[in-house]
Amino acid sequence: MKRYDLRHLEEHFPKRVFELMQISQKGEVSIFIFQIAPNETLQTLIKNLKRKGHEVMNSLRFNEVDWTIVVKAFAHEPTPSNPLFDAFEKYGVEVVKFDKNSAILCIGTHFSKDNSDFVQDINAQTKELIYMSAQDDLALQKSAYIKYETGSEAGVLALIAKTVLRDVQTPQEIKDYLDELDEGYLSAESNVGEEEIENITALLSKPSPLLLLGCDMYEHYDADLIAGLIALITRFNPLKVSVLDGTQQQTKPKTLLPPPINEFKSFDGTIVYFYESNEAKPKLYGSSQFAIAAKLQDGDEVFIETSSGTFESTFALDKDMKGTIAVLGIKKSGYRYETATVLKRGSNG
Repeated sequence: MKRYDLRHLEEHFPKRVFELMQISQKGEVSIFIFQIAPNETLQTLIKNLKRKGHEVMNSLRFNEVDWTIVVKAFAHEPTPSNPLFDAFEKYGVEVVKFDKNSAILCIGTHFSKDNSDFVQDINAQTKELIYMSAQDDLALQKSAYIKYETGSEAGVLALIAKTVLRDVQTPQEIKDYLDELDEGYLSAESNVGEEEIENITALLSKPSPLLLLGCDMYEHYDADLIAGLIALITRFNPLKVSVLDGTQQQTKPKTLLPPPINEFKSFDGTIVYFYESNEAKPKLYGSSQFAIAAKLQDGDEVFIETSSGTFESTFALDKDMKGTIAVLGIKKSGYRYETATVLKRGSNG
C-alpha cells in the first residue's frame, strides 16, 4: 500500500492521480490525500478512474480541509475508449456534467432508443432544445427538429463554426481555416440551410448554452474532425459540451486546428440504424416508405448485409415511422448508421 500527499497541488491533483495510477502494479492499493475539491471534480475523478479499470475502494473526508480516496489499480477491465473521447483529449475539449436547464443543442442520438427518461423529462417541462439527427424522434414534443443527411454531422458543425465565429476576432490561421470552408458545399451535403443555422446560432448566443452529443457520435468515423471543430467553437464561445451517457472528462485547452474537410462519406440506398436494445430477438422496424424501397412486407424474414457483417431479423412495419431509415436493436461498433442490402429470406435479390 502506498500513500501520496497531493495537497500541495491544490485543484490540479487529478492529473497526478492518473499519472501515479498508470505506473501502479495490478492490484496495488494507493491512498491519495488532497485538498477538498468541488463535488463535481471528485465525481469526475472517480468516474474516470473506473473507466481506466481502477477500483475506488473508499472516498471520505479526512478533516476540515482534506479528502482521501483509496484506489486499487487495474482491478477490472477498463472501459473501451471511443474515438470521440480520444479526439477530445487530443484537441483539449472538456466534457462537463449535463445541465438540463441550459439552452441545449443536441446532435447525434435517438432519445427514445438511448435515454427514454430524458424524453419524459423534456415533455414534462418546458426546455429550450434544438434536436438534430438524421431521423426524427416522434416521442419528443417540445423541441425544434432539424434533419441532416446521414453521416454529415461534421458538416453541420463546420457550418456552425463558420457562422458563430464569423464576427469574432480570431488568429489569422483560424480565419484562413474558416475561409476555406465552403458553405454551399457544406449546406448541400448536410441538407441544413441558412435559416436553420441562424436558429442554432441564436440558441448558442443564450446564457450557458450546451452542446449535447449522443451515442451516434462516440465511434463516428469523422470523430477527429468533429472534435476539432467543437474545440474551435468552444475556444471562442461559452458553449459547454456534454454527452448523453453522463461521462465527464477534464483536459487542458489546446490550439490545434481541425483537419481540412474533404468529401463526406456517401450513404446512398437502403440505410439501417443500429442501437442497443433489450429485445430478445430484435426486429428490423421500418416505415411504409422503407418497406416499398426494400420490397418487404410486415413479418418477412430478412438478411441484412452490411460492411459490419450479415444480420438476421424479422421485418416489422411501423406505420408511425417516416423516411427510409430502418432501425435494428443490435449493438455494433463504429458509426451506427450503415448502408445495407436487405433481402427477404429465400430471395435471390
